[in-house]
Amino acid sequence: MTGENEEVLSTTTSEGETGVMVCKTTDEAKRQKVCMEIESAGQTPASTVSTTEKGMLDNNVYNLMEQLTIENKSLWRIKNNYKNDAATDNEAKEFWNFLEKDKEEVVKLLTERLRERL
Repeated sequence: MTGENEEVLSTTTSEGETGVMVCKTTDEAKRQKVCMEIESAGQTPASTVSTTEKGMLDNNVYNLMEQLTIENKSLWRIKNNYKNDAATDNEAKEFWNFLEKDKEEVVKLLTERLRERL
């Protein structure tokens, strides 16, 4: 089920509850990892689960996860590189600040949609 930059992790809370997370490494240097918790079958109505009987993600869910990864990479570059590079250029700084807020909203929306489908 997992690709080269993807992994499935099991989690255990301090109360002893277990869960599953799907994680994807978001950059070539493997410095960022995006993880999405998958609720257990007892907590998630069957109508919202977008997996086949074999547990594979359907293409729509995969597309959402892929786009979330792309947007997170972009947001990370804006926050950690582009804004610093534009330190003396107020017009460029304003642009990167605007784009940063836009990307944050896109990441939030994609995360919500992905949560609904996992």
